[in-house]
Amino acid sequence: MTKKTAKLAEAPLKAYRWVLRLFETYYWVFFAAACLALAFFCFRCLDVQYVDSWDEARHGVNAYEMIQNGDYIRHTYNYQTDDWNLKPSISYWGIVLGFRLFGYSVLGLRFTSALAYLIAGIACALFLKRYSKEASILVLGFFCANERPLSAHLARAGDADSLYLLFFTLAMLAMLGIRKNHKRLYVCGLMFSLAFLTKSWHAGMIAAIGGLWLLGTGELFRLKKKEWAGFLLSVFGPLLLWFGWRFTKDGFFFLKQMVEVDLLARTGSSNFEGHEFPFSFYYDTVFGDSAFIYPWLLLICLLGMAAGAFWLWKKKGWKEAWENGKLKDVFGYLLWFLIPFLGFSLIRTKLIWYCYPCTVPLAMGGAILLGKALRAPLDKEPGKGKALYGLGCWLLAGACVFLTGYYMWNSYLHVIREAHGNPFQLFIQESADQDSEYAGEKAYVCVPGENPEKIGSWDQNMLFLAEISGDFLCENGGVEGFLHEKEPAVLYIDAAHYEEYKQELSDASLLYENGAYLLLENDAQAP
Repeated sequence: MTKKTAKLAEAPLKAYRWVLRLFETYYWVFFAAACLALAFFCFRCLDVQYVDSWDEARHGVNAYEMIQNGDYIRHTYNYQTDDWNLKPSISYWGIVLGFRLFGYSVLGLRFTSALAYLIAGIACALFLKRYSKEASILVLGFFCANERPLSAHLARAGDADSLYLLFFTLAMLAMLGIRKNHKRLYVCGLMFSLAFLTKSWHAGMIAAIGGLWLLGTGELFRLKKKEWAGFLLSVFGPLLLWFGWRFTKDGFFFLKQMVEVDLLARTGSSNFEGHEFPFSFYYDTVFGDSAFIYPWLLLICLLGMAAGAFWLWKKKGWKEAWENGKLKDVFGYLLWFLIPFLGFSLIRTKLIWYCYPCTVPLAMGGAILLGKALRAPLDKEPGKGKALYGLGCWLLAGACVFLTGYYMWNSYLHVIREAHGNPFQLFIQESADQDSEYAGEKAYVCVPGENPEKIGSWDQNMLFLAEISGDFLCENGGVEGFLHEKEPAVLYIDAAHYEEYKQELSDASLLYENGAYLLLENDAQAP
């Protein structure tokens, strides 16, 4: 082979190395762009999607009424003590913060959840920089392509799960750093405590992972007494402060309900609330579904671990890899994925968002392995076949860009482009505000909801929007309740039912209408 031919053969590899060095030089520019992309997925059209009637609306009502009651420890629903939403207080405080920043709005309801997901992604990216800058950027792309948590009940929803995911993630990152600095144990303990104060017993997964990792790596036996004392303080300090505050309101009642309903009933053998599914539920609906990126990430992780195991077996490097901590990190990532996946699969009650913490180590593992493969030409000089090696590098880089970009695009289409409101929810928000003359009155409804047989009753999302829009005191009873109301009251009614009750409602004043819905007020005078 002539020198000219050799240079031409090496051209793809040289070009690839040049691109890698360019990326290394301007890493922070790429990092900032990736963070902005993730922020776009978190916040774009955040207030457009209709408010979900279950946890999201319930949390919104709880937080709004905390402000109205001036009581930030006991939560109520329709101004009655809420014994259904049996979670401690941090997630409600997050929504309160959103309301303080953006007013009583759907954006305020969801802001803290979106911010928590963004922070979790950035924290993972900064953590992975120790492996490679390529992995750091890739994991942000995988967070953008993480369609399930972006579309339902996490990043863009006003409930507890996004904050819980953030605390879970920070606890695991701190755990992986304990080997180098035992003070990270205190961070891990604090994050567990905050996760418990956000999502209650779900935080037990953090304790299970952390305990097994400390035991399996031997770090458990290297901790000093003062380190144990600091760890226990970081765990129980916030819990005792919260419980002491809550105890002043209703003694042991709330804690008793948390144990009996939120722990025992929802994890027991009975089909509590109708969410019982087979063991394979999470694999079938998330990790094995080819519509999402997760099967590819699973494949990458499995192939990477198999290749790594073969290399260690061939080089007889198991002991060295364990002692230098590389295998201990792998052990940590495996526990991080497997314990929640298997634990929640064993529990009879299954909801899709229970497995969301598993998506984080999967994204991180895939990013680490792909990042290592992408930057290999900078770390090691290939032998013969440089032309094929260079072309292989370009094919791998192209596959990474295509894989990430394709699923980011799908996520964009399904999460942002398909975001849509609900006509009646929009009408509630348009028809009243906190400064309206009729704000704060009793409110009745005669609009079909989730259960058409219960027309005249407020669905949770209707009630939430009625409270934040007009500070209404929501009453069930429909048209009949409105007609018999002796105090000032309003009625939300759709056009079809208005025609049905037009004669009975002839004395009511029209406050607002848009052709599909009407807002009426009775003629009662305030005392």
